[in-house]
Amino acid sequence: MGKPCEYLSKMTPVQLAENIEYEKKWLQYYGEMPEKLDYHQGSIYDMLYDAIRAYPKSLAMEYFDVEFTYRDLSEHIEQVAQALLGLDVVPNESVTICMPNMPEAIFLIYAINKIGAVCNVIHPLSDHDDIVKAVEATNSTLVFTTDVSALKVEGVKAKVVVCEVSNSMKPLLRTAYNLKNRKALRYPAEFIRWKDFLNMGVAYGPIIKRTKDDPAVIIYSGGTTGKSKGIVLSNLCFNSLATQCYAVCKEARAGNSILSALPIFHGFGLCVSIHVPLTLGLKCILLPKISVGDLNNTIKKKKPNLLPAIPTMLKAMTNNPPLGPDSLSSVKVILSGGDYLSDDVREKVLEYFKGCGSDAHIQVGYGLSEATAFIAATADTIEETDNLGIPNPDNIIKICDPETNEELPAGTVGEICVNAPTVMMGYLNEPEETKNALRVHEDGVTWLHTGDLGFVDDSGVLHFTSRLKRMIISNGYNIYPTELENAINKCRYVASSVVVGVKDKVKQEAPKAVIVLKKGVQRTAEVEKEIKEFCKQHIAKNAQPTEFEFTDALPTTKIGKVNYREFQKETEEESE
Repeated sequence: MGKPCEYLSKMTPVQLAENIEYEKKWLQYYGEMPEKLDYHQGSIYDMLYDAIRAYPKSLAMEYFDVEFTYRDLSEHIEQVAQALLGLDVVPNESVTICMPNMPEAIFLIYAINKIGAVCNVIHPLSDHDDIVKAVEATNSTLVFTTDVSALKVEGVKAKVVVCEVSNSMKPLLRTAYNLKNRKALRYPAEFIRWKDFLNMGVAYGPIIKRTKDDPAVIIYSGGTTGKSKGIVLSNLCFNSLATQCYAVCKEARAGNSILSALPIFHGFGLCVSIHVPLTLGLKCILLPKISVGDLNNTIKKKKPNLLPAIPTMLKAMTNNPPLGPDSLSSVKVILSGGDYLSDDVREKVLEYFKGCGSDAHIQVGYGLSEATAFIAATADTIEETDNLGIPNPDNIIKICDPETNEELPAGTVGEICVNAPTVMMGYLNEPEETKNALRVHEDGVTWLHTGDLGFVDDSGVLHFTSRLKRMIISNGYNIYPTELENAINKCRYVASSVVVGVKDKVKQEAPKAVIVLKKGVQRTAEVEKEIKEFCKQHIAKNAQPTEFEFTDALPTTKIGKVNYREFQKETEEESE
């Protein structure tokens, strides 16, 4: 018999600021988009089931040329749900999924939700200790993994079900995959095989009715600003996001297809690339692993209409040679999120796609996992491009002093705070962290403090400047590393850069620039001199980097963001 996670049972959703009037200058850019929306009141499975009934014969997923209709999806979910009940999974029990983007992972997410349990989604390439911590923190007694990650799960105090990545492939490809990955296919005998798990199903199980306010999924923060934390998202978080995406993105329509390459253990991947398209009648083209070298080929072959991507992924694509004048012609919209997209990268991406036959536009989304990955987006009605756009319907954004919570006037940089139906229920087992992130202001409303610095201009458009915890205070001046990085990256010799703070005897702290040179550029005294001169011309005097370091590559986090903390840690150790 499974056991519910008590902490999850006690969590409640954030109340929306529905009865307080706020100035919403951004509404002038809405055009035909409604200010308010109606949201599904049930579970994420309930909303998916509405799509299953509406589009039973339409394609829901494709995985290595194997296609699943919405009716197929429903049947697989039902089979998995019965098997879960056969293993005595109970409501509010946490079931851990340690898998990449593959059909069985999608079946599990909705089957777990259908029977009233909660999905604990973790990175399949996490190290053993992190996996153990995530399993123990949620009291999971059941873990699902793949042949690739099976040995990392060994030793957890839970039943383990292993599903091979090749399980849903066509026979010939499955054989080839298994031959190539014979070492990975070896795992402990006590682990349950997927096919044996399915045979454990009960004939009939209880119907567990869940509401919008019940917890649905736990995902984990990327760790760029501190330790990784379990983020608890409700059914409403996911379902309201899907409805908002329909209103915000005109291409998010039944019959279109989306490249679901961003991993399900990340908010952008699970929420925007899986739940949104499946509940709106689109086809998800599943990729278990992003191969930068093959990405362009995959798009050419599979012809997705929507391309969710992070900036590093887009930059990598443009570094690949074009595959022909019509190779990317299917792409109608590029959904950029997960990190800041600079104007120069945007222009480069658009030029590259145009040369490959696509007239796609880029829609930049701003969000964080704590708000189900998507809060605001750019709009065609805004002429300026260097911004994060406007809040989605029903979302309210204000800029506050991070210490006093006082709202700041237009144009003033402060912390971006959000009240929205997509805001998390809180951090798992972290009451103090939750209290710090979800704060009740003087208006009596609970606001999510994003940890991002930015400002809202006079017309209501949101702008990003930097991460709050990345701010460098030098000689009394606030310096935002992202702004320096954006300037340095425009130098003709620089491929990418990261700026961190280092101790300074006079200024207390000063910026240090870590730089990756473009391919073919040799590090010479002349090149270094020109980069420093470029900085003098394009960066304010009080924010000039006092140190320069050159490296072959910048480390990234599990979700592809530049891991500036690695360099910050190194500089702190060097100064000790």
